[in-house]
Amino acid sequence: KGIIVRILVLPGHVNDSKKIIKYLYEKYKDNIIISIMNQYTPIEHQKKYENLNRKLSDNEYDEIINYACDLGIKNAFIQEGDTQNESFIPNFDCSNL
Repeated sequence: KGIIVRILVLPGHVNDSKKIIKYLYEKYKDNIIISIMNQYTPIEHQKKYENLNRKLSDNEYDEIINYACDLGIKNAFIQEGDTQNESFIPNFDCSNL
């Protein structure tokens, strides 16, 4: 019972993620669960967007997690392990429509 807000941290956008996390915590405290996701996986046709042409680094993700902890967030989900691979990308071929 409750609300989970999922935040997909994008490579090169650590400060944007921090702003979102800070806003959510200041507004809702631990009355919501914040899920901080590191699973962004670049796909072939996105290669033209240089800032999205790579996976999130461990250092970037650790920085976000440390920031959330320093704010005092207690209700959070974090991801561990290898979540940045193509098995997380759904098949969007629309063949089931």
